[in-house]
Formats: sequence, structure tokens, C-alpha cells
Amino acid sequence: MRIEVNGRPAAAADLASTYGHFTAMQVRGGGVQGLGNHLDRLDAANRELFDEPLDAGEVRDLIRHALAGEADAAVRVAVREPGRVAVAVGPPTPPVVGPHRLRSVPYLRPFPHLKHLGGFAQGEWARRVRAEGYDEALLTAGDGEITETSVANIGFFAADGAVVWPTPPWLHGTAMRLVEQHRPTTRRRITLADVSGFHGAFTVNSIGHVAVASIDDIPTLPDPALMAGLDALFASVPWDPV
Repeated sequence: MRIEVNGRPAAAADLASTYGHFTAMQVRGGGVQGLGNHLDRLDAANRELFDEPLDAGEVRDLIRHALAGEADAAVRVAVREPGRVAVAVGPPTPPVVGPHRLRSVPYLRPFPHLKHLGGFAQGEWARRVRAEGYDEALLTAGDGEITETSVANIGFFAADGAVVWPTPPWLHGTAMRLVEQHRPTTRRRITLADVSGFHGAFTVNSIGHVAVASIDDIPTLPDPALMAGLDALFASVPWDPV
């Protein structure tokens, strides 16, 4: 992995703080799906945490510099203090393979609307459920209300094939926004007791989307035609040049 801060090789001190915000994206052919969503996320979080905007053009310049001509990569842009933008470039992340089995856990991310650094608890829950044979942790409130997984948004299919998201608190993911930007979706309060009333579920983030086979012991595998519709949606979304 190569890491630069403001266009120069990063020093250890540049990466020590766990305070800050970030976004993670996949670059293919020099482009990113929903690049504007990532840049908007960075700007909004920077305004909230550091009281100043983050110029989208400058961020794109820093990403291009760090890529150094690589066409395919995984890129993470993080800001730990005002005016210092770290860009990490690594090998492209392989597509997710599913379907996934989720296990619900009683945890909500603090300040969930921010993609913030220091996510120990969600990572530990993910590790624990995977040790039990599941693929991912589904974060829920004490009353069983569903929010998100440890690393992705979760959507449910209604009887007519429409996508229904849980209501916040969750991170408004960049790939979730792509779905919203290309097809009608709704939001409603969803608890574990409601899951069986839907026609399947899926998770989605910047790495990809995948069907959910089950949540705990509740079958949630969507009809293949519903997932094919999501496949077609993402296949139609352009890759914006960095």
C-alpha cells in the first residue's frame, strides 16, 4: 500500500490519530462509480468536524497523484486534521461473493451519519460473528430495530420489487445513494420481527452488492430476478474519471 499526505509520502505522525473521517472507493479504468457522492461525503464531514469545506478539485488532484497512473486500485481518503488529506492506494478489492448470512448484534455505531475513524466495536462484532460461521454482523437497536451492517447498508425488497431501506441511524452510503439516484426507494422502520414480511434482502457498499441468504434463522434470499435488476442498475452507472 502507498500512502500520501497532501501529495507527499506519509510520515508515521500523519497516521497516528484515530480522530477524523474518511471515504473508501474502488477505482477501475481510472474511474469511480458515484465519485461525486464520495466527494460530497468528505466535504460534509469536514465541515462538521473541522468547520471548513474540503475542495473537491483538490481531493481529485491528490487521488490522481497517489494513483501514479494505476488504473485499478482501492483508494481510501482520510482527513485527521484540517488541511491534511491522506490518500492510501492498494490493490483493487475483489468483488463480494454471496449470498451472505447475517447475524444480528445489539450495537449501533456512534455518530453513525459520519464515516469516522476508530471503528473498533463494529469490527469486533464482525469478527465474532464470522468466527461463528456467519458472513457479516447486522447492527440493531435494543428493540431489534435494524440499521446497517458493520460495513454496508442493507435494503429489503417489497412485494413489487421496490427497495425499502431501514430508517436512520445509519451511514448514508455512497452506493446506497446510487440506488436512490437511479430508482425509487422508500424508508421505514424495520425490526427483526418484520424481516419475514419482505421478499428478500441485500447489502451494498462501494465494493459491491450481494444477496442476503438469511438474518439469524430467518430466510431472506431474494428472487434471482430482483438481484438481476440491481446488477443491471450498477452496470448502467458510469465510472466517473478521477
